[in-house]
Amino acid sequence: MQNSWDVIIIGGGPAGATAACTLRQSGRKVLVLEKEKFPRFHIGESLLPYNRPIFDELGVWDKIQAAGFMRKRGAQFWMGDGSMHTRLNFSRGSFTEFPEAIQVERAKFDNILLRHAEELGAEVREETLVTSHAVEGDHVTAQFRTKDGTDHEARAAFLIDASGLNNFTANREKLRDYYPGHKKIAIFGHYSGVQMTDGEEKGDILIVRRKNSWFWMIPLEDDKVSIGLVLDLEDFKSLKQEPLAVFDDAVATTPTVRDRMTNAKAITQGHVLSDFSYTNRTLVSDRVVRVGDAAGFIDPIFSSGVMLAMHSAQRGAQVVNDAIAAQKTMTFAMKRYEWSTKKHVGRFWQFIEKFYTKHFAQLFFQPSNRFRMVCAINCVLAGRPEMTFATWWRLKFFFGLVWIQKRFALAKPIEIG
Repeated sequence: MQNSWDVIIIGGGPAGATAACTLRQSGRKVLVLEKEKFPRFHIGESLLPYNRPIFDELGVWDKIQAAGFMRKRGAQFWMGDGSMHTRLNFSRGSFTEFPEAIQVERAKFDNILLRHAEELGAEVREETLVTSHAVEGDHVTAQFRTKDGTDHEARAAFLIDASGLNNFTANREKLRDYYPGHKKIAIFGHYSGVQMTDGEEKGDILIVRRKNSWFWMIPLEDDKVSIGLVLDLEDFKSLKQEPLAVFDDAVATTPTVRDRMTNAKAITQGHVLSDFSYTNRTLVSDRVVRVGDAAGFIDPIFSSGVMLAMHSAQRGAQVVNDAIAAQKTMTFAMKRYEWSTKKHVGRFWQFIEKFYTKHFAQLFFQPSNRFRMVCAINCVLAGRPEMTFATWWRLKFFFGLVWIQKRFALAKPIEIG
C-alpha cells in the first residue's frame, strides 16, 4: 500500500466522502480510512435544499437522482395533540434559491457518495480502524488496524478528521464541550404502514412537539418511514424503562403520532443514540482540520446534520488544498473556515435552543409573514450558508419578538402537551 499521501481522511460518511471528492477534483492523493463496511445503517435521513449545490459541485447529483430518493418540498411542525401545525414550504421562501430537498435512506445515500469518491480516484479502505495519529514537522501520520488485525501506518501532508460522533482527534486532545443542559437521547427505527401526508405535501418531514420531547417522522419510501423520539437524557433515566418501552409509551400518549401509526409495523426498531449536541473548542490545528460531526454536532430537530457535514467538509477540503499548495501547516483561510463553520452552526443553534421554550413555540406555530419574516426563517432552515442583510435583520427582528413574547403576550397563548 502507498504510505505517502497528500491527505488522510478519517471516516467515509458524507463529510469524509465530500472532502475526498473535493480534494480529488484538485488532483490531490487521498486516503480514506473507514471503520465500517458500506453500505451500513445510519440515522439522519432528512436533507435540506442547500445540499443541492454541493451535489452539483461534486458531480454526484445524477447518481443521487437516479437512486429515486423521496422528494422533500417542506417541513411540517405539529403539536403532539394535533391541535395546531405549521408548514415551511421551501418553494415559497423569497430568500431561498433551492425549492426542495430529498429524504434518503442513509445506507444507500452514504454508499453513493463514498463510491463516487472512489471513482474520482480516492483510495478507500473500509473495515479499517484508526488507532492513533501524530503531527510532526513536515507531515502527519495515522496508525490504523485492518480487518485481519494487522497494524499499518500512513503519512500525509494533512489529516482531515471526518470521524463523526467518534470525534477522534478532538477527543484525544480533550476539545469537546457539550451544550449546557442539552444532553439528549434519541430512540428510533424504520416502520411500514405509517399514514403520512400525500399530494403536494408528500415527502414532508413531520416534527411533532411534545412538552419536553419531540418526534421526527421521515418518509423514506412509499411504505417506509423513519420515526424517532428525542428527549432529555435525565428524563429518560428517571423513567427506568428500556428504550423501546419509552418510545412505545410516548407514541401511545401523542395523538398526532399514535393516529399515524395505528397500522404500523416495525422494520427495524429500538436504535439508540445519546449524549449528542456538542462543539469542539478548535476545528483546526497544524496539519489537522475537523469537518462534519467531528467539527461539532447539534440536535437534529431541523435536519441540519448532513447539510452542515457536507458544507463544512467541502470548505475544509478547499482550505487544506490551498495550505498544501502554499506549503504551510496553518493558514488564515483555515481559521476563517473555523469561524464560518461555527457561525453557520450557530444560526441553527439559536432556533434549536429556543424551540424547547414555550414562548418560541407560541410564535413559531402561529407564523406571520409580515416583513417577510417567515421567508427569512425558511432561508435559514433550508440551510443557506451565508445570510444577506435582508435576512439578517429579519431574523434579529424575529428573535426580538421571541424575547418580547416571553414577557408580554404578542401571540395567542397555546398549551404544549
